[in-house]
Amino acid sequence: MTKCALICGAGGFIGGHLVKWLKNDGFWVRGVDLKFHEFSETKADDFVVGDLRDQGFCRAIVDRRFDEVLSTCGRWVAPATFLRVNTTPT
Repeated sequence: MTKCALICGAGGFIGGHLVKWLKNDGFWVRGVDLKFHEFSETKADDFVVGDLRDQGFCRAIVDRRFDEVLSTCGRWVAPATFLRVNTTPT
């Protein structure tokens, strides 16, 4: 049986590499981010663009059993926004 992984932040530098690594290891991968990767096409089997701060969105993307759930989400923004963006969803 194929293992499934959910990668939050898959449109970023680290998340994009994590998707590739898991695909090479035989996983079915769903990537999630606010945006697609800027510099390369995703290797994810499914890529969903959305905001992980939205609980309804989170419920919708977890529609199966995932063997691995990894978060590489994060964003460097003004200090007042930094904590809300980087800690609230997780």
